[in-house]
Amino acid sequence: MDIRKWNVFLSVVDSGSYTKAGAKLGYTQSGITQMMKSLEKEVGFPLFHKGHQGVSLTKEGSSLLPAIRNLFSANESLNQEISFLKGSKKGILKIGTYTSCSIHWIPQIIQTFRKEYPGIHFDITEGNEYELSHWLAEHKVDIAFTSYQVGASYDFIPICDDPMMAVMPKGHPFARYEKVPIELYENAAFVVSDYTYLNDVHRILSEANVTPDIRYTTHSDYSILSMVEHNLGICILPALVLRGKTGNFEVRPLDPYACRKLGMAVTSSENMSPAMKIFIQYAKDYLLS
Repeated sequence: MDIRKWNVFLSVVDSGSYTKAGAKLGYTQSGITQMMKSLEKEVGFPLFHKGHQGVSLTKEGSSLLPAIRNLFSANESLNQEISFLKGSKKGILKIGTYTSCSIHWIPQIIQTFRKEYPGIHFDITEGNEYELSHWLAEHKVDIAFTSYQVGASYDFIPICDDPMMAVMPKGHPFARYEKVPIELYENAAFVVSDYTYLNDVHRILSEANVTPDIRYTTHSDYSILSMVEHNLGICILPALVLRGKTGNFEVRPLDPYACRKLGMAVTSSENMSPAMKIFIQYAKDYLLS
């Protein structure tokens, strides 16, 4: 098996385009096309659907994807072990994270980490609860800064409880409360990033048997905050997202108290690369000190 072709395969999957994959890896589009045709001939079935919007995986290609990512994850771990034994300490660490953790935590951790391990390079991708869990399962990321989800198929290293806060425009009727009763969100005009069963806001409202009137959805917590400032609705956001933020909004604790449990998730705590083990210890030292 030519691992180089599978590396190209992953680049095409992640970019959704032969042209973008070629630009990233230094190949022409025709070169990428020929390698993927050769790979499809080797496996005996098509790997990609081609369309006007780019390429997407076939059913068979999707079935292979986790194993291919696992192959490269194991290969990276092996190379790191060899590198560390030789004293060069080189490698790549793929981090998945909430935007709030990416802003408030990760730069400081990396800054300290790289003083001793300058040969470790980072690939950081931001996502939501579902995406982070999915990326871990597919070995697209090595470590995910995420909130704990009941029943999740990963090992979780807890860091802290992040309180979930009621957020409303200045002068909103809810602002008269010292703590906002969660039942007031029933049928209230609401702005949210997503509302799936893995989402922490969904969990909190579902546990309270409260259903808001969802007016707007957006992928960014900071876009939600802007919509609230423009009086388009109210929301619930984690305290970490709100850290250092000021504007045309007010923040109150929820009643009853609610939080998301933040930490680091890995596919298996028993099968971590050297860089993963060291980075996690650095993160714990910084965040728990």
